[in-house]
Amino acid sequence: MKKCWKILAKVLGKLLVVGLIAFVVTFAIYITNAENKLIYYVVRPFLNKHYDSQVRDRRIV
Repeated sequence: MKKCWKILAKVLGKLLVVGLIAFVVTFAIYITNAENKLIYYVVRPFLNKHYDSQVRDRRIV
């Protein structure tokens, strides 16, 4: 039974460390506004290029 508690403690310790690292990473993303910068500098230019290169068959009059 003692061995079971040691294994459980190891697993919970590793989960705690992983959770702490995930929290720090997501907090850094939130503080630096990284997701919006990624969208503005990477995703948006790609989408603009994609949609501007499409052939239009109708014009707005």
